[in-house]
This record gives sequence, structure tokens and C-alpha cells, in this order.
Amino acid sequence: MEKVFTIRKEPKNKGFVLRLFTLKSLVIALLLFPVIGIVNTNALELFVSSSDSDEVLVYKGTTGAFIDAFVPAMSGGLDRPQGINFGPDGNLYVSSFESDEVLRYNGTTGAFIDAFVSSGSGGLDGSAGLIFGPDGNLYVSSFSTNQVLRYDGTTGAFIDAFVTAMSGGLNGPSDLIIGPDGNLYVSSFESYEVLRYDGTTGTFIDAFVSSGSGGLATPVGLVFGPDSNLYVSSNVPNEVLRFNGLTGTFIDTFVPELSGGLNSPTGLAFGPDGNLYVGSSFTRQVLRYDGMTGAFIDAFITSGSGGLDDPFFLVFRELPESSSCAFAVREEASPDLIIALSILVIVVISTRIIRKQKPQL
Repeated sequence: MEKVFTIRKEPKNKGFVLRLFTLKSLVIALLLFPVIGIVNTNALELFVSSSDSDEVLVYKGTTGAFIDAFVPAMSGGLDRPQGINFGPDGNLYVSSFESDEVLRYNGTTGAFIDAFVSSGSGGLDGSAGLIFGPDGNLYVSSFSTNQVLRYDGTTGAFIDAFVTAMSGGLNGPSDLIIGPDGNLYVSSFESYEVLRYDGTTGTFIDAFVSSGSGGLATPVGLVFGPDSNLYVSSNVPNEVLRFNGLTGTFIDTFVPELSGGLNSPTGLAFGPDGNLYVGSSFTRQVLRYDGMTGAFIDAFITSGSGGLDDPFFLVFRELPESSSCAFAVREEASPDLIIALSILVIVVISTRIIRKQKPQL
């Protein structure tokens, strides 16, 4: 009985076709690399207190595009908001300067929750900057009484005058931050200084930046930069000055007078991109400067965008996006590039089909 052998012949052009499609896929993928790929699934937002419109506005943290009025005008009695910060509970805390309160809003929706610090509690008068300290409590600068008051971070109950009236010459406290050394730094608006206090006791340490150093006048915003130095907005000369983060010695005028149209600078923040963002009160903008050189980049938030009026303090927030897709088309992708992406998908599918085709005998 004869054995019948069946010989399966591979098509001569199979390897060539597969290599051709693979090459095309590779070329298209390389062309689209700047447009597609693994993207950060965190959404970045920039919150700005709009003092004259009694709102807190939110913008895209990557483009400066207006999103919405996160806290609508006068919500919960908000009157001239200044300091803004997210608390340990994820909610937004806003100092209401004229009503002498700290108001709390839902960190997701912006809905009013309560007056976390009630009007005048502990002698609060002209609530300006605010921060949550390492102890979890809330610290608020009381502009008109020249104090920094401390409140329970869970209940809002008054604890004490952490920095007592006029301690160290404090006059018109505006912004306040915890430094790398764990101490409290406060901009003294009327005395043209930045004062330093013990971060545990509130005891006066020194005038970290002495009165008028480097031309400092009416300081408002404070921030320690990526270089560990202290940046201060000098409100009247329309500048941002830089001081040594260890000694307080003047280094330079980081943002020169009126650079990029800067007029009455207020709050400062370094963004995740490493650049410096500055509230420009009189021009109703947030301006962006190179974080290493201080050179003007652009008006990150254009004048009056979303109703912005007298921007005061700024805070960035990163939120996780609810997305199961690890690859995405970036926002700036044009329709032509999206079409190219579609072609890439077709090529990949075609390649898979060829792989599955059975060769002829």
C-alpha cells in the first residue's frame, strides 16, 4: 500500500508581505510618536482666587484654558477671597477677607460645605493667607490684627494666636509658608519684610528678609523654589525677587519690573513643569516665567479669562483621570494625525489577517 505524502508549500512572497506591513507599521508609529503613546493619566488643574469677582476659578494646568467657576460668586458668603488651599480631607479652604472667615467647599464639586472658621473667631480680622501645618492644624494670617492664628484642622475651633500681635514687627501679614527648615515664614506687607517664626512654638526667630532688601516693597506671595531659594512678589515695584533659602540674603531680581506686563504681582507657584506662575492683579492675568532664568514665557491665563478679576493666590492640583486606556491621543493632535492613527490601526489589523491566512498546498 502506497503512502501518500502531502507537501505544503509556503507562498514565496509571504515573508516579504509580512515584512512590508511590519515596516509600514514601524514607520507610521515613529511618525506618530510625538502624538500618541503612554500619557500621564493625571489631570492637572490650576485654581486661582479671583478676589474682585468673589470666586475661585479653575483652569487646565497644562494649557491655561478656563474650565469653570469652581466656587461661584459669593457662594457661602465669599467676599474677596485670598488664600486657597486643599486640606487633608481633600476639600478646598478659602479665606474670605472681608467677612473674616475661612470657608470650606467640596473638593470635587466646589459646593459650599460650611464656614470652617466662623467670622471673627479668635479675633480674625482680614483673613489672608492660609496653610495646613505639619501638625494638621490650619494657620491663617489675620491682616488687620497683625497675627497668625491657629485653628483645629478637623473642627475649625480656635486654638491660639500662634504668632502674637506685632511679634517681630509683623505688620500686615499676607502670605505664609512652611520652609524647608520646618519654620513659618510670613510676608509682612506694611514693613517690607519676610519674618521667620519657630514652626513649633510660633516664637519670633528673625527678619529672614530684612526691610527693603533688594528693593523689596509690599511683599505678598512667598514660595520656595526647586533650587531651595525663597521667591517673593514685590507688589509695588512689580517684580519677583529671589533670596538665599538658607540665609535670606538677596540674590537677584528674578522677574524684572513689568516683565511680560506684570503689574501688582500677588501669589506665586512653581508648576509641575518647573516654571514660575505669578498672579498679575492689575492686568487680571496669570503670567508664566522660566523657572531657571526668570525670562517671560507667556500669559498662561489671559486677561479676564473666565471672569478673572484681581487674581490673588494660586494652587496646582493633580487629579487621577478615570481612564482604562494606557494609550491616548494628546489634546493638540490634529484631525490629520488622528486619521493617520486610524491608518495605523488598519495596517496592524491587515497584518494579523495575513498571518492567519492558510497557505496553499
